[in-house]
Amino acid sequence: MKKTIKDLLYFDTQKSISLYSQMDEGIITQSTDNIEEGGEINSSLGIDVKILQAKIGASANDKESKSITRIPHHNLLDKLQENIYNSKSYIDLDKIDEIELDSDKLHEILKSKSFIKATGWVNIEDYDRLKKIAKRFNSISQFIQECSIADSDEKEQYDILIQDLKKQRKLINSQNDRNIKTKEKIRLNKLEDDLEKLLDEYNDTGKIPEYLVNGIQLFIDTFLPDRINFRFYPYENLPSFEILSNLKREHFVETDIENITFSYGSRPNLKMTIFGMITSFPEKQEELFDPLKKDLEKEEESIVFERAFRGVFRGFEGFEQFVRYSSFPRITVNPLAVYREIDL
Repeated sequence: MKKTIKDLLYFDTQKSISLYSQMDEGIITQSTDNIEEGGEINSSLGIDVKILQAKIGASANDKESKSITRIPHHNLLDKLQENIYNSKSYIDLDKIDEIELDSDKLHEILKSKSFIKATGWVNIEDYDRLKKIAKRFNSISQFIQECSIADSDEKEQYDILIQDLKKQRKLINSQNDRNIKTKEKIRLNKLEDDLEKLLDEYNDTGKIPEYLVNGIQLFIDTFLPDRINFRFYPYENLPSFEILSNLKREHFVETDIENITFSYGSRPNLKMTIFGMITSFPEKQEELFDPLKKDLEKEEESIVFERAFRGVFRGFEGFEQFVRYSSFPRITVNPLAVYREIDL
């Protein structure tokens, strides 16, 4: 293997230890060095050692012990890669020439492989971040609109509308008569419409309908909680071939993924490397083994209740397949490490 250093962004330590321990007798996950510092107190200057000991509360032979713990993340990754590197189940896509390569040929090459390493362009999709943006999009849009109008000729009109809205809301809250309150609410709605029209003239961002914001949040909370997709594209001439990985937040080397998206961006302009296990390999025409097919056709009364619940699970498989994004020619890889590799 060529000599490189890695800017390690993600490393699944637990799974890497599990795999490496099956290839060797085990690995040291951390080492501790004990260092003693200090020594005897020097009394050659004519100082009474006993008096000095009493004042500083120490013995003549006091020493300080320090413990240093090392966790070999990079060393473990290097050792695991070295052990897998020459195995029949490993493939390095960086060494496969993309000239005249198509999805069918590439799938044929990958069919017998379990471990993969590939370097390419990356798209990062953080669904929690998407949910947060969707929730605050309308407020941010309005803020941009207000900033735009603050420097415009209509600022005076805008200020008047804002003051009128405040007065109208206060008037409605103080009104006890239901009929008068209804009329004042109609006037309030008219003022709000006037303000919205004025703001729309200064920004074409628009607003996301409330139902869509709620739907996005509900869908992500149900099917994509904590999902961070890394999409790798090893070959520029074959963009249809994609390596899809779901990265767990707890395995990022940076505690906050925002630091990574700030440093590299959600679509980095530098290539990244993924090393991991192939976990889904969809075929062009695929018919999976279906253990429920015969059971769902049975009419025995004793299994009606069981069949009903199993049918519900079967109904949800469509949704789950939809959000897994697992389809030919894309493959899914369980990442052990994601890093930027730098040649020395």
